[in-house]
Parts: sequence; structure tokens; C-alpha cells
Amino acid sequence: MKKLILQGLLVFGIAGTALASGAAESGSGGVLVVLFFAFLGVIVLFQLVPSLVIFFSLIKEIFASRRTTGVQVAKQEKGE
Repeated sequence: MKKLILQGLLVFGIAGTALASGAAESGSGGVLVVLFFAFLGVIVLFQLVPSLVIFFSLIKEIFASRRTTGVQVAKQEKGE
């Protein structure tokens, strides 16, 4: 029984290696794979730019050194 299991594992191990080696020789995935990854890159870029703008404006507002009280805000709104 041990010998049968060992032979089965050996056969499947060799067959798995042989099947895997054929895929490595095919080279690149082709133009569609490149276009797919480019499309994903464009999506990430279009999501990243607005988020960076919002992040830097948030940082700018956090570290701004203006201090206004309620009276000063009311005067600014009236135009005084």
C-alpha cells in the first residue's frame, strides 16, 4: 500500500511539473493583458489624484495659523 501511494505521488508530481513548464514557455500574456493592466493603472491614477488633493488641503487647514473668534467671524461676514 505504501508503495502504491508513493508511486501515485511520484506520477502526479512529475505530471504537475510537466504541465506547469509548458505555461512558462509561452512568454507574455499578450496585448490584452498589457491593456488590462494599463486600464487598472488609469483607474488607480484617477482615484489617487483627487484623494491627494483632498489630503493636502486637509493638512494645510490643520496647520493653518489663523485663529478667529465668533465676533471676528461675524465682522468678516458683514464686511467690517
